[in-house]
Amino acid sequence: MDLAKPSTPGIAVLPKRREARLPAALNVRILGIDAQGKAFHQAAVTVDISLSGARITGLMAQLNAGDIVGLQSSGDKCRFKVSWVRPNGSDGTFQIGLHCVEKGKSPWRDQIQHFSLGDRRGGERYPCNGSVSLRSTSFTTPIWGTLRDISEGGCYVQCVNVAPAGEIVSGQFILNGVQINGVAEVRTSRATVGMGLLWCDLGWDGQEKLNNVLRALSLNYGETNSSKAKALAQLDKLHQLVMALRERMESNHTLVDVQMIGRLSDAQEKLAAALKSVQA
Repeated sequence: MDLAKPSTPGIAVLPKRREARLPAALNVRILGIDAQGKAFHQAAVTVDISLSGARITGLMAQLNAGDIVGLQSSGDKCRFKVSWVRPNGSDGTFQIGLHCVEKGKSPWRDQIQHFSLGDRRGGERYPCNGSVSLRSTSFTTPIWGTLRDISEGGCYVQCVNVAPAGEIVSGQFILNGVQINGVAEVRTSRATVGMGLLWCDLGWDGQEKLNNVLRALSLNYGETNSSKAKALAQLDKLHQLVMALRERMESNHTLVDVQMIGRLSDAQEKLAAALKSVQA
């Protein structure tokens, strides 16, 4: 399954990597020979980093997949191979994927060591409804399932057929009409129940799509929580009024007319209807 747009000169398919990436905006400098054979030395910014690679944005020089470049970050310098290239909209800059060609060397080793895969899945999760179609080496047919929650680090898929923990799956994730082609690692797996997945690779545009989806879910989640808080505050006020009314009515000197009984009856019916409207 291709995870990048097809066949544009100099633009390669983004490789499927099991290694998790750490979102990080680090100022770096890239140097090498561009597609026109000219030497360049330019500033750029990382989008995310890993022990063996990085995604870089804001590069002015045009490169080709397979080119070797040098990268400087915090005084450290490493050689990287360009895995893929794509234009950055209409501003004339490029975004590139890099893979380190110096084994065991990384300018971000300290940052990565403080980052664990398990911690990524622990990010803010948002309940959602969507569908997935995944390919796994454990099945000859696709795994069909329903998205139940999603986060920056991964998602939970409800499905009957499940791949074992540790296996890599790939396929389509559709949420709110947005399709993301991605690769994920199965972190938890329960037969006939579902799988917890950790993002490994979301293709050249998947991260941006995921961020947009999470932003929309976050806004909706915030509005829902705000409305619930307001409703609970109103219930507290109602409770206080009911208690005050009860205390007053328990007084031997309180007179109650028929209209008050009618108003209380109407209020009871409205509360009963509100209770039925609240979904568990």
